[in-house]
Amino acid sequence: MRRRTFAKIFLIFVIVIIALSIAAYFLAKPVLLPIINKELQKIFKESSVSDFSLTKDFIEFRGIEIRQKRSYDLKIKKARIYYSLQSILKKKIGKVEAIDLNIGFNKNDIKIKANASFQVDVSAKTIDYIKLNVSSCKTSLFEIQGLVLDASQGRDTGEFYIKGINYNKLKLADVMGKSGLKERRLRIDPLLVSFLGGNVKGEFSITLDQDMDYDLHLDTQAVDIKRLVDDMELNEKFEMTGRLGGAFYLAGRGQGMKDIKGYFNTAAPGGVLIIKDKMFLENVARQSNQPLDIIVESFRNYNYNNGIIKLSIESGNLTMEMRLDGMAGKRSLAVVLHDFNK
Repeated sequence: MRRRTFAKIFLIFVIVIIALSIAAYFLAKPVLLPIINKELQKIFKESSVSDFSLTKDFIEFRGIEIRQKRSYDLKIKKARIYYSLQSILKKKIGKVEAIDLNIGFNKNDIKIKANASFQVDVSAKTIDYIKLNVSSCKTSLFEIQGLVLDASQGRDTGEFYIKGINYNKLKLADVMGKSGLKERRLRIDPLLVSFLGGNVKGEFSITLDQDMDYDLHLDTQAVDIKRLVDDMELNEKFEMTGRLGGAFYLAGRGQGMKDIKGYFNTAAPGGVLIIKDKMFLENVARQSNQPLDIIVESFRNYNYNNGIIKLSIESGNLTMEMRLDGMAGKRSLAVVLHDFNK
């Protein structure tokens, strides 16, 4: 009898506690929401939160808008801050998640339209997962259309795809690969591209932190040199035919490049090189201490059987060395692009 009475009293007590908690929550909500908006506006002047709710595992904010005129416009459907008893005692946040983030960015000649969802482990400073869909990304140098990225921590079977890339005069289509996250690094391996009639296979990785250290390895096969010259609109300076294969390596941090290495060779049966740029031929004549008319004649219609092209960067200057061999003899060229990093 006493046990039944005690059970009834305990049940009533639990119901009362739940009822009081619910009442306190709904009564406090109109008071807390303006405070939350005020604190957010200290960080982002033009921002607002339309609603929030509490659970035993996380606090969820809904209808978040953050904007700055003529710069960016962010709309987040849901944002969650996860916590536990241990994290509360240590006054630390566990994880943060953004669900359905719409991004509109237009500043410094950079225009981006994208949608994303991601979860960050604040204590470990890593990303648990990221889902990104970029409809368009334009800068003064390149344009990306239709980028899809789906990557998760500890898995290497995610999706990576780009519908099209326009870089200066070059155009790429159907860039694809497998993506994954390992600690703070995003890795895409393999990375596959069909490029200028040939095939490109490689791997790319980047750290998802303030440094953004990245490196790119590519192996190329049977790239059409003529199409490369045509797409870059370099026909007025020189013409070249043949097929190119080899390896390329690029490493950098943020917007800067630390290292570039390239080693390419031409496939049989070779091709033809015709240099039209008179200023370039004058520089070659000056460096080789040969008469200009001899240099002009040697590159008027040069047939080569095989060749090697090397790329390297030193002190911010990009150097391309070309060595060709044919029936008419050997030809060597060196081109230096100063301040290439800039």
